[in-house]
Amino acid sequence: MSEDLKVWLERISRLSLIRISSEEEGTILNDMKKIIEFFNTINSLDLSNVEPLFMVLKDEPVVRNDEVGEGLSVDEVLKNVKEVEGGFIKGPRTA
Repeated sequence: MSEDLKVWLERISRLSLIRISSEEEGTILNDMKKIIEFFNTINSLDLSNVEPLFMVLKDEPVVRNDEVGEGLSVDEVLKNVKEVEGGFIKGPRTA
């Protein structure tokens, strides 16, 4: 598995154009081994008697009803804008 991880790390490094020193490589490989061990531990758990959990909280999500209200007038909106041109909001140029 260690060689597979090393090949994986070299490939990711090459594809992302990121140079990884040998010291960093050792640290990253060690971290990856720990992460894989952790997930292997999770995968080995016997969950046959555990019902699937769809939502952590049993309460219904709190939502509010949409209520139509009076909005701002065009003049009120435009007086809060930095630049207006021809009755429209003028934004910065994009490349």
